[in-house]
Amino acid sequence: MLKYYNELLYFAQKLVGDKEKAKDIIQETYSKVLETQNKREIKNQRAYLYKVAKNVAVDEAIQNQKLQTAVYEESEHLTQKHEQPEEIAIKQNQEELFMQIVNKLPKRAREAFILYTIDEYSRKEIGKIMDITSNAVEKLIKRATLKIEEELAKKGF
Repeated sequence: MLKYYNELLYFAQKLVGDKEKAKDIIQETYSKVLETQNKREIKNQRAYLYKVAKNVAVDEAIQNQKLQTAVYEESEHLTQKHEQPEEIAIKQNQEELFMQIVNKLPKRAREAFILYTIDEYSRKEIGKIMDITSNAVEKLIKRATLKIEEELAKKGF
C-alpha cells in the first residue's frame, strides 16, 4: 500500500491546497485503512485509499467549517467521474484483472477470443487464420467468454 503514497499525497494536496495538511490527511488515511484491513479484505487497495483520503479531506473541511465554500467552488471545478483518480485506478485494475484472466485461457481459445473481440476479425476470418471451421471458432469464443465471466464473477464483478 505504501507504493501509492506519493500519488495519494498529490491527490490530497490538490484537494486541500496545502502540503502539510495533505500529509496529515494521508497519514490518517493509512491509519484508517490499516484498521479496516484487519477487519476485512480490501480487494482494490488503491481505489480504497483514494476513497478514504477523499472522505478524510471532506471530514476535515466540515470540522473547519469550510464546507460551504468548498461545495460552492467544487461545482465549478468538478471533473467528470471517469476522470477522477479513484475511477481511473478502478478502471486500470479492472483492465489488468481482465487481461490476467484472458492470459490464463487455453492458447487456442485465447487466440480466437482476442482475434474476435480485440482485433475484430469475423468468425470466418479467424477460421482461416487458425485453419479451423467457423463452428470451431464459435465454440472457442464461447468457451473463452464463459470462462472469463466465471472468473470475473469469482472476483465480484
